[in-house]
This record gives sequence, C-alpha cells and structure tokens, in this order.
Amino acid sequence: MTDPEIIQLLGGVTSVARMLVIKPPSVHKWLKKGIPEERLIALAGQVELRSNGRFSRRERWPKKYDFYWPELARPAECASAQPQGGPTSSS
Repeated sequence: MTDPEIIQLLGGVTSVARMLVIKPPSVHKWLKKGIPEERLIALAGQVELRSNGRFSRRERWPKKYDFYWPELARPAECASAQPQGGPTSSS
C-alpha cells in the first residue's frame, strides 16, 4: 500500500492526525513525503486491521516484527526467545 492509500484507509488526514495527537498539516505533508517510519509503526496495527490483509506488519518489518510486537510473535518464535533453564524445584 502507498502512504496516501494508508492515510485514506484510516479516514483521511484529519483522522490520522487525531489518532496520533498531532496537527493535520503534519499528516498532509506525508501525502508527498511519505509517512515517517516511527509514525507508520504507531499506525500499523490499525492499517493491518482495516486493510483486510493488504498491509501486513510481519511482511513490512520481517526482521523487526517480534521486536515491535512481541505479543504477536508466533509461539515457536516466543519459545526460542525464552531463556534456557529456569528455576528447578526439588520435592
């Protein structure tokens, strides 16, 4: 999806500005300059939800997906991230 498509999908310039608690002229600039990465990350969940799969956080940030959204990582990814060992109990 292009940045203007993302802004339109989210309801337009004013709507996106409200979501991010910023002024509409800032968002309007993104129509030509592009959405700054940190702002796109903040909007990504809504974009994915509203795009019905056209936008995927996992595809957009394949190497950082689990860093930005660890709660959404696949179970196998979570298991490999767990520290090995742990408390042992003796009975």
